[in-house]
Amino acid sequence: MSTCSLRSAEWSECDGLLYYHSCIYVLDTSDLHCRIVSLCYDTKVAGHPGHFKTLELVSRSYWWLNMSWYVGMYVSHCELCLRTKIQHRVPTGELQPLPILEECWDIISVDFILELLESGGYNSIMVAVDSAGKHSHFVEMVTTVTGTAAGAANLYLQNVWKLHGLPRKVVSNCGPQFVAAFMKELY
Repeated sequence: MSTCSLRSAEWSECDGLLYYHSCIYVLDTSDLHCRIVSLCYDTKVAGHPGHFKTLELVSRSYWWLNMSWYVGMYVSHCELCLRTKIQHRVPTGELQPLPILEECWDIISVDFILELLESGGYNSIMVAVDSAGKHSHFVEMVTTVTGTAAGAANLYLQNVWKLHGLPRKVVSNCGPQFVAAFMKELY
């Protein structure tokens, strides 16, 4: 266990407030810490300035143990910033455009609209879209069918294949494993 020596020059008292290096010492009260950081971070004048600028603004007038850590945690959990601010990291990869096609229903996309209100015993929709002509089929279904590629392939077979035949390629945001299983089941 470490001990620290506090020099009396670092501490002072004035008007019932305790100061540490001319900054008001704030007791370990998370509500008070939160209100102070909020004043320097959440107000329209402050404008969500980030960790280091917020720490600098708070430390102009206040001081408490682990203040830098607290400000960092407050800033990193700001819901508004998480939703709206740009992430400063390397992009995950470039989007690749789909090739321009001459034949309709050669390349399709298959996706699902889930968790709808139940109507006629169905609560989901499978959407099959032609990449060339942008024509689409909306097939009503039950959510449990989307869990399996076999169920989705069966729906495609009954509702889309009979009109347009087999696709050469399928694109989906359900992942490559789903697409592979869907195509295998379809063929």
